[in-house]
Amino acid sequence: MGNKTGVRHYFAEGMTTRGYISLLPNMMPNWQRAYVLLGGPGTGKSTLIKVIGLELLDRGYDIDFLRSARDPDSMAGFIMPCMGLAMLDATEVSPLRWRAPGVVEKFIDFSMFSDERKLEKQHSKILKIENRLQGLQMTLEEELAAELGSLIGKREHKPRIEKEDIAWILGNSSRLKVKKENTGPWHLAENALKLLQKSVIMPYFLHGLTSEGWLNLAPHFLADFDQIRLEGEETLDALDWVLREAQQLGQMIEIVLHPLNPDEVIGIVFPERHLAIWQGNPESLGDQGLERPFSPKLIEALASWQTHRSQLKGIYMDTVNFEQLDSYRETVLNQILCDLKTMGCIGSRPLTE
Repeated sequence: MGNKTGVRHYFAEGMTTRGYISLLPNMMPNWQRAYVLLGGPGTGKSTLIKVIGLELLDRGYDIDFLRSARDPDSMAGFIMPCMGLAMLDATEVSPLRWRAPGVVEKFIDFSMFSDERKLEKQHSKILKIENRLQGLQMTLEEELAAELGSLIGKREHKPRIEKEDIAWILGNSSRLKVKKENTGPWHLAENALKLLQKSVIMPYFLHGLTSEGWLNLAPHFLADFDQIRLEGEETLDALDWVLREAQQLGQMIEIVLHPLNPDEVIGIVFPERHLAIWQGNPESLGDQGLERPFSPKLIEALASWQTHRSQLKGIYMDTVNFEQLDSYRETVLNQILCDLKTMGCIGSRPLTE
């Protein structure tokens, strides 16, 4: 899967060694409209998100697709970062306990396309599967902490390097031509950061758990960026220093968090300069400490979760009138287009060249 111009894929949430973490609240301050899709899995929400997102992309809008942390191959929503509009699947993101100030929320209940009598007959089975899925998610979080969390704890703390040892990055990035080359070590950071002030910092995850291993979106996310790849024992200190300095920057800065330890940054992206500073090779899971095979118990829990989810989706799909849903997509698209006519550009990420 390669990125089309103007579209990106990432995770706004993650299952980590510290439990299920959502980064959505960090993104909401720039939102003006949020379409929230309600309904069970398999009712067509992910398809609606994908179809409408691609239609908006074809009309020239920037689109960020949010992958589901629970099912990385599925869409949990999309965001139009330059227009302040989002569409979210309420069952694929963390429970909607948030109420973003000033955001106009428009709810779409997909039960209107379902046969209520069929659903009622399956009520007890649905509850049983949902309870099993909740239990499996707890098991997954426990296994992540027990089996993979040890990788984080084993990393030795490296002595911090003084600022005087740091050279330059962004100020000379146009002449570096370092795209996809291992340049190490990390002495490319200071002078460029002095050029910028008061940045907006946005966090993401780019790795998702599946029973086959990690789904790594980083190579596609960074495909159009020049990359400075940091290597060696001082890499984590370098990224930490850049992140602390970034609080004084004046451009949009995106930070990519470690999928197991959200306190650790594995990449920093400067979209306006098409530059990324990364821990090792984005294509190498080993460079991010993710090369260790999953334990049999974790694989079993992931596979069982996927099996039960597929069963639940099958039950809901059997009740949906997809012909009626298909015709409704045009209505939703037209509503969004009308909203966009009344909204100014409030985002800071430019169209990808």
